[in-house]
Amino acid sequence: MTNKEMTQEKPGPETNIIDTTPIDTPVKDTMTQDHQGLAGQAQDNQGGAGQKTKAKGNRVKNTLLLIRSMKPYGYETIFTLVCAFLKHVSTLASAGIVAYMVGLAMEGELAGRFWGLFGWLCAGILTRATMYYGEMWFGHDVAYRVLKDFRINLYSQVDKISPAYQLKHHTGNIGSTLIADVEILEWFLAHTFGTAVVAIVFTAFVLVLLALVNLPLAAMTLVFGVLVAYTPFFLYGRADAQGKDIREKLARANVITLEGVHGLRELLTLNQLDNYKEKYKKATQALYDSQLTYGRRQGTENLLMSLLVGFFTVAVMGLGAGMVADGTLDFKLYPVTILLGALLFSPILEICGAARNLGIVFAAANRVQNVLNALPVVKDLGTVTDSSNLDPEVRFEKVSFHYLEGEPAALKDVSFEVKKGLVTALVGPSGAGKTTCANLLLRYWDRSNGSVTIGGEDIKNLSFNALHDLVCAVPQEIYLFNVSVRENIRLGKPEASDLEVESAAKAAFAHDFIMGLPNGYDTLTGERGFNLSGGQRQRIAIARAFLKNTPIIILDEAVSNLDTENEFYIQKTIKTMVNQKTILLVAHRLSTIMAADQLIVLNQGRLVQSGSPQDLIAQDGFFKDLVNGQITKEGFVA
Repeated sequence: MTNKEMTQEKPGPETNIIDTTPIDTPVKDTMTQDHQGLAGQAQDNQGGAGQKTKAKGNRVKNTLLLIRSMKPYGYETIFTLVCAFLKHVSTLASAGIVAYMVGLAMEGELAGRFWGLFGWLCAGILTRATMYYGEMWFGHDVAYRVLKDFRINLYSQVDKISPAYQLKHHTGNIGSTLIADVEILEWFLAHTFGTAVVAIVFTAFVLVLLALVNLPLAAMTLVFGVLVAYTPFFLYGRADAQGKDIREKLARANVITLEGVHGLRELLTLNQLDNYKEKYKKATQALYDSQLTYGRRQGTENLLMSLLVGFFTVAVMGLGAGMVADGTLDFKLYPVTILLGALLFSPILEICGAARNLGIVFAAANRVQNVLNALPVVKDLGTVTDSSNLDPEVRFEKVSFHYLEGEPAALKDVSFEVKKGLVTALVGPSGAGKTTCANLLLRYWDRSNGSVTIGGEDIKNLSFNALHDLVCAVPQEIYLFNVSVRENIRLGKPEASDLEVESAAKAAFAHDFIMGLPNGYDTLTGERGFNLSGGQRQRIAIARAFLKNTPIIILDEAVSNLDTENEFYIQKTIKTMVNQKTILLVAHRLSTIMAADQLIVLNQGRLVQSGSPQDLIAQDGFFKDLVNGQITKEGFVA
């Protein structure tokens, strides 16, 4: 396949670089990534040995990753290489026959040999077409299988590294790696690896044939071939830095785009749309500048390769003509010689064309590697797989925890019990550590010190599946999938019948409003539940938790968007089911707090009080001050 055919068959990554998905970029680097990209480019332009060494190391690492990913599909990969090689051989044979027929015609010797040569020419053309089809079929089959494997492995890794990994990265960036970055790897898998292998083998094959015809021509062809092949690799350090810079600038532009779409109503309300457009304009201009720099480098590579190929063609034609003139080369072989030399560059130009895009490909591969190699903060090493016999009572014993190294502790030496049959509320001002306690119980993170137990069993000894059979949470931020209301509720128990779904919805006082929707339980909720109000989303999430029916239920501000009447009914439902369950509430609302059986009062990560609401309100202390402050602000107890 010639370089022109390859370009027509599939555009390179740089031609469709503007996608609509944010790339995996750390939050803390968002404001500085432009400067980092330019700094890396400047170092490369200065020819720093360290930068080139690092770029080379990254290329080797990513190349090995991608080659290893094809190992499960070894037979298909071999078929791809064989088809690609035979495609080039049949192209060479067909062109050689045509060139030889031209030479014979000029000597007046074609007439007696025309039909025989024409038959071989047709066979060569048919073989080339068949091998080209086989190369595309097997090559893309391998590539898309590998992409599927990458996405599955990345998604499996997400389960291990979240949510801690998301603290350092923009929301949705992992999804971008699953889709956009993995898709770019197809360029290497389908259009670079096989091309490179075949280019080496076929070039050696042609050089041997050319040497048999004329050794000086073969030597000159080898020199020019090496120079052309080396051109894109001469600038690989700059290509890698520029590819990284493009992906970072693209990340910046895409994050601003998505934030602008999601926050459009707020921008309009605050009359800040024009200011945000200016911010977006600057980000897209920076992306354009980075892409232009990348394109200029590609143009430089094309210029150098075109000059080398042009000089080679003129040199071969001149040298060959001289040999014909002095009788050292048969005139009939002159067209064949010229064509053999020219065809040598076909696979070389293919690999050079693919190599021009490797800066972007390896930048994407780096992000894929970053996710695959990320170490999980919480490891599933539990040996207890059956938790059905555990008593659902929770105990925190001298628990301390901090989210990131060097930051203040979120919890400090906290101890309390959450007993079965009681509704326990975690109370305190924002940032006191309430949600952190819920996160530790769910093992989104592991405590730094102390122990968290269920029924006397340390939760680290439970497998994740066993733990999640015990504990279910309704988070503060409700996420609904863009499927029907019924399927959103059924997420808590996929095998549940429609009757069970409706019973859970009735318990969450969601049934009436659901029946008032256009299609009842079959109504689509919209992206992130956009078609529903905040209170409706909360009730669906509560119904989902009720349907799952775990012994321990965590409600993290789960009734904050409900009106007083619906909150009263939810609390009533909780009271009826609490005899068999352990209920842990994270609450700010006074009405929710006062309805609890037991309060755990936190402040600045420390336990300051515990007891019933009535006992604590009667005591002088932090809780009473907290309640009085809320009454003063609101003017009444909700």
